[in-house]
Amino acid sequence: MKTPVGLAVMLVVLASWHHAHAQAGQTGRATTARASTPAETTRRELFAEWAKIREPMSGPAAAIGAYAAGCLQGAEALPLDGDGYSVMRPSRHRFYGHPSLLSYLTNLASTTHAKYGTQLLIGDIAPPRGGPMLTGHASHQNGLDADVWFLTLARHPTEAERERLSATRFVVGRTRLRANWDEAQARLLAAAADDDRVNRIFVSPPIKRYMCQNYQTAPWLYRLRPWWGHEEHFHVRLLCPSGSSSCEEQDALDPADTGCGENLAWWFSDEADREWRRLSTSTEPRQFPALPTECTAMAR
Repeated sequence: MKTPVGLAVMLVVLASWHHAHAQAGQTGRATTARASTPAETTRRELFAEWAKIREPMSGPAAAIGAYAAGCLQGAEALPLDGDGYSVMRPSRHRFYGHPSLLSYLTNLASTTHAKYGTQLLIGDIAPPRGGPMLTGHASHQNGLDADVWFLTLARHPTEAERERLSATRFVVGRTRLRANWDEAQARLLAAAADDDRVNRIFVSPPIKRYMCQNYQTAPWLYRLRPWWGHEEHFHVRLLCPSGSSSCEEQDALDPADTGCGENLAWWFSDEADREWRRLSTSTEPRQFPALPTECTAMAR
């Protein structure tokens, strides 16, 4: 089966993908020690400059650049606890976002809490000024991406649980749902997708297949897009908000194309298996992205 054109583009753009979401308890693959080249040293220094930032950049809120090559001005910190949600892994210092994203998350949390009595567990959003990260995410750079765990609680987690509780996996072997997946996770995902601020939501392929089978006529179904990983959380990406003239929005999706056809079928093909083996065994270092000028100045 040939790779759909749109998917092929994504694979080229994100070929360096190594989705090691630390909030899900995943570990990195060990690599053979070797001397660093000057280029590698410079690359690590650039990532280190962004990792040292601990405060947002002042000014009007603005998502700058692309989701995987950008930064964030005027970020706000999501309070660690709120009505219907809690932030996980706060020690990672990735609970900052554009105000539009924080509004989306708090609205989703309060709505689902009122209906189901659940506490959403919020994973990584972005560092204080967004920007590139050496570990974890290639995206989450301009304050418009957030990870939400499928696991929910009936209460706020303890301080120890925030750092140590593992996110429950709902997929086995990349292509099959585990028996623990049920309507509770599906209705959370449905609530998350049913918002016009959403550009797309990344989910594991078997989760997308389940939603295609059980929510065939849902007007938001097209926003759910299959991607590698995402077996214990979903990844929300918002549209560029007003006031962010330098924001580079990902290509718009066609609401008439639910994404339940050829594109979804590819993820269960032999070709996808080969691509997954290549990605999961790659030791290629993450490259530092070409950032907008506004972002380069922000890191100094």
